[in-house]
Amino acid sequence: MKVLLAVEQTRISEGAIQILSKLTLPDGSDLFLLHVNPIPQKITGLAKERILKISQQVQEVQKQALEQARQFLSKVEKRVSHQNVEMCPLVKKGFPGEEILKTIHAKDIDLVVLGSRGYSKATGFLLGSVSQWVLQEAPCSVLIARPMARGKKAPPGMNLLLAIDGSADSRTAVDFVKNLVLPPSSQITILHVVKKHVFETEQALMTDSKKEKKFAQLAEELLAIRGREGAKLLKQTRKALGSPDLQIQERLAFGNPGDEILKAVRYVRADLVVLGSRGSTGVKRVFLGSVSNKVAHSVGCSVAVIRNNKKE
Repeated sequence: MKVLLAVEQTRISEGAIQILSKLTLPDGSDLFLLHVNPIPQKITGLAKERILKISQQVQEVQKQALEQARQFLSKVEKRVSHQNVEMCPLVKKGFPGEEILKTIHAKDIDLVVLGSRGYSKATGFLLGSVSQWVLQEAPCSVLIARPMARGKKAPPGMNLLLAIDGSADSRTAVDFVKNLVLPPSSQITILHVVKKHVFETEQALMTDSKKEKKFAQLAEELLAIRGREGAKLLKQTRKALGSPDLQIQERLAFGNPGDEILKAVRYVRADLVVLGSRGSTGVKRVFLGSVSNKVAHSVGCSVAVIRNNKKE
C-alpha cells in the first residue's frame, strides 16, 4: 500500500498524525510524508511592491521555511516510527490542495491521510477547502482525520465503525480494514443499513458474533427479506475480517443510510468510520456518493472514504 500523509505545522494535522500512530499499515507499505509550504505572504508583499530584485531576502525566507518543514517532518516520522514501512519525507512549495493531488498522481498513492480543516478558518465539523478538494478530486481512498482523546482517560484501543452495503467500494473498504492492524482492546462494529420507505419507521438491531442465529431470526422477523439479506451480508463480512483477536459487533439498521451511520457513530463512540465512496445504487461518476459525502461532512470523528480503483 502506498500512503500519503499530508501535514501542516498546526493542530489541524494532529488527528492525521494520531491515527497513523495508532493504526499499523501492512508490512512493506510506502509512507510519504508531505508538507507543502504555501507561498509566504512576505514574498507576496515584495512582489506587490515590485522589489523582487532583493532576491537575497526572498531566498532567506524560502530557506527558513524549508528547514522548518524538514524539522517538522522529522518529528512526525518519529511519532509513526512503529510502522514497518519505507518512509519518504517530501517538502513542496505552492498551493496545498494542488500539490497534494499532484503527489497522489505522481506516486500512485492508494490512500491519502490529512486533517479535516487544512488551511481553513471553518468551524464545527465542516471540511476546509483543502480537505474538501482532495476528497472530491483524489482518485484514491481518502482518510479525513480528526483528533482523538488524549491523556490518561484516553482508551488504549480504537472503536472502528465499518459501514457496508455490498457494493464494489464497500468490498474494498472491508479489505482495507482487514489489512490494518488495530491497537489492542479495539472493537469493530459492522453496520448495514436497510433503506426504509417513507412510510416505514426506523429500527436497529445490534449483537456480537455469539448470538448470530438469534440476530438473523430477529432481522428476518422485523425486516423480512431485506433483513435476511442484510444479516447475511453482516455475517459474510465478519467472517472476512475473522480474527480471534478482534472484538466484532454487528448492527443492522433500518432507515436513511447517512442518518443511521451518524447515529451509529454516536452510539458506539467511533474513533474512525470506514465506508465506500459510492453505494450499491450510486450512479457511476467521479464525485462522492450522497451518503459518503454527508458522513464526511457531518461526522465528528475521523472518516475513511474508500474507492475501488480497479473498477472499469
